[in-house]
Amino acid sequence: MSSTWRLYSSKLKKVINNPRSAGFFSQEDAEGRQMRYVVGREGFVVDGNAVALYWLVDPADGIIVDAKFQVFGQSALIGAADTLCELLIGKNYDQARRITAELIDKKLRDKGDKPAFPRETVAHLNLVIGAVDDAAEKCLDIPLAEHYVTPISLDQEGGGYPGWVDLSEEKKIALIEKVLDEEIRPYVELDAGGIEVQGLKGFELTIGYQGACTSCFSAIGTTLSTIQQILRAKVYSELVVVPNMEQLTF
Repeated sequence: MSSTWRLYSSKLKKVINNPRSAGFFSQEDAEGRQMRYVVGREGFVVDGNAVALYWLVDPADGIIVDAKFQVFGQSALIGAADTLCELLIGKNYDQARRITAELIDKKLRDKGDKPAFPRETVAHLNLVIGAVDDAAEKCLDIPLAEHYVTPISLDQEGGGYPGWVDLSEEKKIALIEKVLDEEIRPYVELDAGGIEVQGLKGFELTIGYQGACTSCFSAIGTTLSTIQQILRAKVYSELVVVPNMEQLTF
């Protein structure tokens, strides 16, 4: 493990040494908070690596309000599971299933192009993702919020979301938020930035920048262009993205 440990990113090592979501919930904990008690498992102790995820899920809309984990095996499992729990909270079980091993890795990178987890630990990342799938399967009977847009196969050539113009404003914004969560925010957050939707008027989307983005010139250049390009490809080809200039400080 000493040679593998040296290949971990500094962020990953810090999480392994000080995990914030280690532990478990009981059925009594869930009942006390009027939540669904869900446990997702993957792997076997006898094989050397195992993961258990404990969720408290709102039975009204499928939102994961809290998450903890227990693992047995390599230290990479601790870092992956702890980071995953942070990503899970506030998402519904359908969104949870769309979290990837790559997203967990990017969350823990010291630099944007160098993986946090070495190749030797890919199987451990996949174990954690497998536990998510197991937990989500136990939530399928819970109805999702009315405004949530269930993911469909999007046209990778840039065809957008079929029927977007006919959606209610609430569902349009929900779809935009979904694309931001999956395609844009994880990368912006790596540089201590943030993006929020502030309004949608016709085909014009107003966004507000947060954190480091407010003082970065690319907020009205490359970053803005990339956001608009992705939303046009995934949502609607005529969307125009406009930043709230009052929040920028450069």
